[in-house]
Amino acid sequence: MSVQTAVSNYLRRRIALWERRRTDRFIRNLPFEIQKDIGWPDGGTRRARLHSKDSLWERRW
Repeated sequence: MSVQTAVSNYLRRRIALWERRRTDRFIRNLPFEIQKDIGWPDGGTRRARLHSKDSLWERRW
């Protein structure tokens, strides 16, 4: 695997992760009733963080 391929794969994974977290934040900001209607898993606590090991950089996004 070339360096360019490795970097491209890494960036592709990071972009997918950022998009997934952005969607998560968007849905968690919806009213609780709407989250229930679309079947969003609550996990027992409404404000529980899904990713407890986020870096400082990703918390800003």
